[in-house]
Amino acid sequence: MQSKELQNIIGMIPENFADPAADFHAVRAMFAPFHGHPTPDDFTVGIKHYGGVRCGDYALAATPEQFTAFHCHGGAFVSTGLDEYHFYAEIIARQTHGRVVMPDYRLAPEHPYPAAADDCFNAYCGLLESGTAPSTIALLGESCGGSLALGLMLRLRDEGLPQPACFVSLTGWFDLSVSGPAAPGRDPFLTPEWVRNRGRDYLAGKLPLDDPRVSAAFADLRSLPPMYLQIGEFDAVREGAIMLGANALRAGVAVTVEGWPGMIQGWHGLVTAGVPEAFDAWAAIRRYIHTICQD
Repeated sequence: MQSKELQNIIGMIPENFADPAADFHAVRAMFAPFHGHPTPDDFTVGIKHYGGVRCGDYALAATPEQFTAFHCHGGAFVSTGLDEYHFYAEIIARQTHGRVVMPDYRLAPEHPYPAAADDCFNAYCGLLESGTAPSTIALLGESCGGSLALGLMLRLRDEGLPQPACFVSLTGWFDLSVSGPAAPGRDPFLTPEWVRNRGRDYLAGKLPLDDPRVSAAFADLRSLPPMYLQIGEFDAVREGAIMLGANALRAGVAVTVEGWPGMIQGWHGLVTAGVPEAFDAWAAIRRYIHTICQD
């Protein structure tokens, strides 16, 4: 059962919000009202360079930095640079009680694959070189950032580099081909063909949409760190997360898979709109990260 707050938000989203015919310019215009919100005075926005990549380095004034959330942000690969995403770092910091580092990865189609993936990898490695211990890093991936985060972990594993302590999916995209069955209810923010088109913007014909380097639902997941996947019932990309969870289990990865009835793509971000399911989701994420990073 969806809360009244969530129902009201869904009711305000037009039916054609995720128009499959939209190009990347239209996507950027569509996302603009959802980003760039001001941040409060108790939230520090720092700009640093890790691994040669411009990054946000964020903290709340009264929060001890027991762990660092390295966050690969959303925006469908084509939209929303770092300077419009500070507000989401504030959400993460406030809801998890940790430091946040967010790479300003290059956007498609001007910078197609592997630009964003390389930027996330280089920023993470630079963070390690700066002295942040991998055992204190929780890797987060939101929306398309889920693909970037899993690609990062796969590359770290293959190159024999230190992995983060855990990975948390915030409605991540793990199958850009969206090959599974359709979700049973309305997701106001995504449609399968819209997701495929954003994948095509990102890949520019260099890889098929279901290549495991960008669609980790099809990857060999052996030796990856623990994962926590919160999966919305109506999320248009939920099947990729379900596949990822099942394959992680088969690969011997410690994985926690949770179904969230009535939830849609990106519901975690609706904490700023007072949606109670978003607060509940973040509370569970906070408990998970603090348990893993304090072991």
